[in-house]
Amino acid sequence: MKKIRLLILLPVFYGIFCFLIIGCGGKKEKNKLNSQIEYEFEREMIIYDFGNGSTEKVELYIDKLNDTIGNQVFAYNNEIIDYSKSLFYELSIEKIKSSNEYNGIIKYHFNPNNEGKLIGFTFTVISKTEKKTDFINFENYDKIKNQLEFKFKNNSDTIVGHIHSQHTMDIKNNEEKIRFREIFISVDNYTKTNNPFTKGLR
Repeated sequence: MKKIRLLILLPVFYGIFCFLIIGCGGKKEKNKLNSQIEYEFEREMIIYDFGNGSTEKVELYIDKLNDTIGNQVFAYNNEIIDYSKSLFYELSIEKIKSSNEYNGIIKYHFNPNNEGKLIGFTFTVISKTEKKTDFINFENYDKIKNQLEFKFKNNSDTIVGHIHSQHTMDIKNNEEKIRFREIFISVDNYTKTNNPFTKGLR
C-alpha cells in the first residue's frame, strides 16, 4: 500500500519541481531583460540648508555623463512647504480594473508673484500600447481646483511626460509692459527614466 501511494505521489512532486524550475527560470529571464534596459536619466534630490530652518530641495535629472538638469524646486521653512518659493507638481494615477487605462490627476504649484498669472497649461504624457506610441496633450486645467484630470492607455503604470505652462505679468516701469514666460517641467513617477522631454531642458 505504501509503495502504491509513493508511486502516485512521485509524479506529483516531479510536476511541482518542474513548475518551480520553469517559474524561476521565467523570473530570471524577466529580471535579466529589466536589467538590460538602459536609462538616460536618473532623478535625485539635492538639499540646500540655509540655516534658521530654511531649506530647499531641488530635483535633478542626471545623465550618463553626470551632467545635471534642474527640474522641480521645493522650499521649506521649519519643514513646512513654502509655496511662495517653490515650483513643483503633484501626480497621482489609478489603474482602471480589467483594462490598460489609467485615471490621473496632476496639480501644478507656483507663486503668481514670481511666475505671473497662469494663462495656459498643457500636460503631455506618452501612451504606449502594443499597437502604437502616442503623445497625448491635456489642456483642461481647472484653476479653481488647481488640478488637471486625465485618462490614458498604457502598458504599465510608468508616467513619462512634461508640463508646459504659460504665464503673464504686468510690469510697471514708467510705462506698462507685459512679461510673458514659459515654464517646462519634466514629469516622471520612477527614479530612472528615458524621458525625451528632459533633453529639451538642456
